[in-house]
Amino acid sequence: MKTYTVGVIGYGGMGSYHYKRIPKPDGIRFLSAYDIDSKRLANAHRDGLETYTELDAFLADPRLDVVLVATPNNFHKELAIRAMQAGKHVICEKPVALNSAELQEMIGCSRENGVLFTVHQNRRMDKDFRIIKKIYDERQLDEVFRIESRVQGSRGIADTWRRRKVNGGGMLYDWGVHLIDQLLYMLPGKVTSVFAEFQYISQNEVDDNFRLTLTFDDGVSVLVEIGTCNFIMLPIWYMCGRKGSVQIDYWNLEGRIYHLIDNDIKFEDEIPSTLVGPSITLAPRAADTMEELPLPDAETDPGFFYKNLYEVLDQGAELTVKPDEVQRVMRIIDLAFESGKTHRVIPCDI
Repeated sequence: MKTYTVGVIGYGGMGSYHYKRIPKPDGIRFLSAYDIDSKRLANAHRDGLETYTELDAFLADPRLDVVLVATPNNFHKELAIRAMQAGKHVICEKPVALNSAELQEMIGCSRENGVLFTVHQNRRMDKDFRIIKKIYDERQLDEVFRIESRVQGSRGIADTWRRRKVNGGGMLYDWGVHLIDQLLYMLPGKVTSVFAEFQYISQNEVDDNFRLTLTFDDGVSVLVEIGTCNFIMLPIWYMCGRKGSVQIDYWNLEGRIYHLIDNDIKFEDEIPSTLVGPSITLAPRAADTMEELPLPDAETDPGFFYKNLYEVLDQGAELTVKPDEVQRVMRIIDLAFESGKTHRVIPCDI
């Protein structure tokens, strides 16, 4: 079995996470690390990696096949291009760049130099998403018309570079890029409009709360919501179809499906009384027309990314995370920032 070596640029939280915690096949071996921080290089050396204080020397190593870029977001483009120009395949942490124009430069560089370029969109394998995708793919709710996806917390943004605009901080770049990627990966339609609202609750430099509404050409409406000042959490997933609804409450995967088994609704002659007073619309549905089902199980594979990387390099397999897919995500992010600035719905064809 041929072995492909990986070197890390930026041995911080995510760089070390890739090395120490993400499962990898036998054909992938981490070799080295480059960082401008001597403490991080010391950590890399302690973890068994060769270390470099000069980028050119790191990239010049003929043993090095793949470079992982895991720095603050604003350095991704420059470092990825340097690595690809040195003939190295590149994995970039998300968000791959600060806008779609930067990403297009990176894609062009990979083509010019004949090297692989991909992005670590690892949350395509999150259990909650795989469950929602299974329900959607199997049409368990029939035709879906509404999806809500959210992440919420109450501690604000960590006091790191993620608070700084120059570094590409903020929640749209941090969690938003994941949720948008999941939805575009799952839904077959094209996005026809984007509307975004940003809030700056705990500090003023980057967004710590946002709501993003995407409309698809097949009629599906999607809400993506990130909040860091929420003390009561809403469901992380809520999906409505013509024959039912599903809700996943939190990361422990508690949730339920209400599935329609009989849509023959009979309306009474008199307006019924409800908890909110007389109402025909809000009167409860007859119990025998619905069934409550548990969430289905769904397969996931935490090692999918590096397994796919090996198969692409060694066997010419298809990339799981394709640059053109990531470009769709970045175009949505561009329009979200435009919408937030202009307070307008932005028509599009993405």
